[in-house]
Amino acid sequence: MKIIDRYLLKAIIPSFLISFGFILFLLFMSQIFYLAEIFIARRVPFIIALKILFYLLPSITALSLPLAFMAGVLTGLARLSSDGEIDAMKALGLSPDRIFRPVFMLGLFLWMLSMSFTFWITPAANYRWLQTMVHSVLSRTNLEIEPGLFVESIPRKVIFVEDRSEDGRWRRIFLYQPEEDNKAQIVLARSGALAVVPEKKEALLLLENGQVYGLNFASPEVLILNNFEKLEQTVDLQKLIENYSLEKRAREKSIGELWKDWQEFKNKISSDTFDRRLTLTELNKRFSLPATCLIFVFLGVGLGWRKWPGGRFGAQALSLVVLLIYYVLLIFGEEAAIKGSQPPWLAMWLPNGLIFLFGLYTYFSTFRGEKTFLKFKLKNFKLIAQKIFSARRKSVRINTVYQDRFAFLPKLVDRYIVVRFLKVSILIFAILFLILILMNFFQQLELLKETQKPIRLLFLYIWYKLPEFILYAGLITILVAPCLVFGYLYRHNEISALMTLGISYFRVIFPVVVIIAFLSWPAFVLQDKVISHSNARADEILNIISDRPVKSFTLVSHYWIRNTNDNQYYHYDLLDPLRKKLDRFLVLELDTQSFKLKKIIYATEAQIGRNELKLQSGWIREFKDDSSFYLPFTTTEMRLPQAEKYFIKEWKEPANMTLNELKLYIQDLEKTGYRATRFILEAELRKAFSLSFLVLGMISLASVGLVGRRGFILPLGLSLLGGFIYWESLAIFRSLGITEALPPFLAAWGPQIIFFLAACYFLFNSRT
Repeated sequence: MKIIDRYLLKAIIPSFLISFGFILFLLFMSQIFYLAEIFIARRVPFIIALKILFYLLPSITALSLPLAFMAGVLTGLARLSSDGEIDAMKALGLSPDRIFRPVFMLGLFLWMLSMSFTFWITPAANYRWLQTMVHSVLSRTNLEIEPGLFVESIPRKVIFVEDRSEDGRWRRIFLYQPEEDNKAQIVLARSGALAVVPEKKEALLLLENGQVYGLNFASPEVLILNNFEKLEQTVDLQKLIENYSLEKRAREKSIGELWKDWQEFKNKISSDTFDRRLTLTELNKRFSLPATCLIFVFLGVGLGWRKWPGGRFGAQALSLVVLLIYYVLLIFGEEAAIKGSQPPWLAMWLPNGLIFLFGLYTYFSTFRGEKTFLKFKLKNFKLIAQKIFSARRKSVRINTVYQDRFAFLPKLVDRYIVVRFLKVSILIFAILFLILILMNFFQQLELLKETQKPIRLLFLYIWYKLPEFILYAGLITILVAPCLVFGYLYRHNEISALMTLGISYFRVIFPVVVIIAFLSWPAFVLQDKVISHSNARADEILNIISDRPVKSFTLVSHYWIRNTNDNQYYHYDLLDPLRKKLDRFLVLELDTQSFKLKKIIYATEAQIGRNELKLQSGWIREFKDDSSFYLPFTTTEMRLPQAEKYFIKEWKEPANMTLNELKLYIQDLEKTGYRATRFILEAELRKAFSLSFLVLGMISLASVGLVGRRGFILPLGLSLLGGFIYWESLAIFRSLGITEALPPFLAAWGPQIIFFLAACYFLFNSRT
């Protein structure tokens, strides 16, 4: 290999690897929290969690390789152009054809690598991922009974445990078991435990010193009461495990299996079917997606050879638009092919053909000179740039004249750093934001193809996920942009020149630190006010796409509520919040000393008042010593202060509440005697997470300060490594907080404090 080829590859390959690392890190951000939760909260072995992570890699790699290759070619060639090396090559008589050869060889290698992924590696990994999830994760039952909560995960049982001793035994257990023929059992026990037998896939519910009350709502005058010293009940864990199909779908089949399916469809006499179209579309996609690596060679060399207004940023902005057009065409083409409105081969290859034609035009236009390519637009951009720079020169002269009068204003160095930082940040943010949209779209598109739902639902889902994408793209931008900016300044000895003038490294990075610190407040507002609501709507749409029932979550359940003031349990079958009406309302009042039933009230209907409940068509049974008294009623009134507050309120997931809603909800829970640990943790996480921008920014600046003189590749890699460890620590500490292994404050603020202090330590040890 000649020197020029090695030199070009040396400029392109590091940029390709960094772009590839960006995409992987970005797409794994949301997965890391899930993996930490199943590892800690669901007690899945660590090796299984690593397997799940490993099996996700091939599908993400297959989609990321073309994107990373395009970004690597453009970034590498644009760097050579900005350093004047492309002009030197032109002066030596080198043509774009000479640059094309090594880039084409790299593209050919990546094309073959991508083909191996789409043909064999990705389908096999997808199926292994499905098997691991079904056998090792989804089949696990989490029977952790948390004191202070109504637990309804066990079929046909509702368990409430007031307290738990240090050895893990329960104290003061309430158990409600509905039965057939309008009957129910109420079990009260002073102590108990749950013993899981994994080999038999069952569990034993062991209760001691209690009573069993048998109720018959059809004949309420009849009551069965039994005392017990020990009571054992078997819980069949098989009923807790959903049945998941392990049959291979199109995305889990290798190219050979897809071809075999296609041959079977061809031999069938039946007309065009959904499975036939899906198989043929998937076959064409397995070939067309890797082919983009070859197509992007023409486009990358054509765009990278010429100088653009704005340097590498102008070229990357145009490539961003081209990639967006390509993937939008691919998405709509795939949808049209599955529906049968377009031939699969045309739908999958049309985007490639259009981008290939555009790439050929950009490539061969370089031989005719740069002025013939987009001449009018380049001229306009040049005029705009001249006006901007002339305005900047005027402002520099004005600020120089009044420098002493306005000494508190940002200096020339600050403006220079800020402008460069903002230019790099905006470009990186746009690229990462687009990648998040495209990758999530493709991931959910597989689900949409199976359920055959309209594609507008997927667009609506992505629309509601945009705030979350903005937050994630912003976090990675803050981790990456300082490395690129200050790495560039180190590479061109600008940092050394400033130090020679007596300006320390701390003073140089000061405006960037101010910008990053300022972003913490918008990040908190975005997370608290916008994402909390938009993600709830996105989850509802995803449930519709996947044919899952829309969940209505509540910590204490819509159906069971405890009043600690009167030691009462309330249960109802149906709530009509508009009419303020409860159907089949049941009240169980317990004696605090003996932990026995004191009173049972049942009403077929209850009207909710301000401080009372108006009960209709029911009965009351009071217990005294070993006897009970039964009294039916047509209408009666039950005193309950702030009755509306108990029943009529909007229930949400903690992650879907704002910080103010969480605080109010925590107060309500604590008043009613419930443990609000999960909600306190969510509130602390909400406040602590807003500092992630500052922590990631400090990690990036510390990486540049330590190894910035060795180029921008090493500090960027160090920054990405630090960011990954920090993100993993956030997930682990959060999972430890959920399991109550750590208090909420420490689980939320621990990673922020540790990594902020570590980043400050390394930053202060850098050469200033």
